[in-house]
Amino acid sequence: MSSYSFSHQFYQRWTQAPEPVRAAIVQELTDITTLLQTDTPFEEFVFSTHDLDAHLDDLYAAYQKQQAAAKEIADKQAALRIAAEKQQAEEKLAAEKEARAKAEAQRQEEKAQQEKETAAQKERDSISDTVAETTDAANIDSKADDDSKNQVDDSARATTDTADRASETTIVKPKKGAAIDLSLKDPVVNAAHEDLIHELEMHVDDYLSEQMMQISEDLKSWLRAEVSRQLNESAAKNKAADDNAKKS
Repeated sequence: MSSYSFSHQFYQRWTQAPEPVRAAIVQELTDITTLLQTDTPFEEFVFSTHDLDAHLDDLYAAYQKQQAAAKEIADKQAALRIAAEKQQAEEKLAAEKEARAKAEAQRQEEKAQQEKETAAQKERDSISDTVAETTDAANIDSKADDDSKNQVDDSARATTDTADRASETTIVKPKKGAAIDLSLKDPVVNAAHEDLIHELEMHVDDYLSEQMMQISEDLKSWLRAEVSRQLNESAAKNKAADDNAKKS
């Protein structure tokens, strides 16, 4: 018995064929199968497609036109996309060029402004130097008068300082009801007295620090004992209530 096998390229060609072409071939095979049936009247049977080859040619032509139209649309879309990308690139380049031009113009403007300010500063410095030279000449002439006037001022200040020191040692009447009586408003003491007073102040600070620390420890101990007592009483009350509840 002879056998028939398809070409190894049949599946590839079949799958690559257009859908209408495959549908027409399948319909033709269906008609042949129907014709070979014993109950099919041969004289009355009519194929679905009168001329399969011509029909397939028409289907391929329509498919090629469709593919050509699709390719034309794709090419137009690709051309539009390329043109849009090119335009965007040109606009970006123009924007960057404009930004660089603005930056350069601003830099030139700042440079010109800085040069203008430098020139103005040099002119002011020149005027100031001229004024300073004129002023120095005038100051030399009035220096002798200023020296004599300063001597008079120094003598007046010395007299004033002596009067102020005398007033500092004046006894001030203590305020009524004050805890500490200060005899002098601002007593004048020497270095030895200052050391003694500083040492006494250190003793006072140490004493107060020790007393405050002891008070703090006492308060903490009392707080711990009081809180513990209240917590124990509360726990005892709760336990008694639970025991009564269980008994009832």
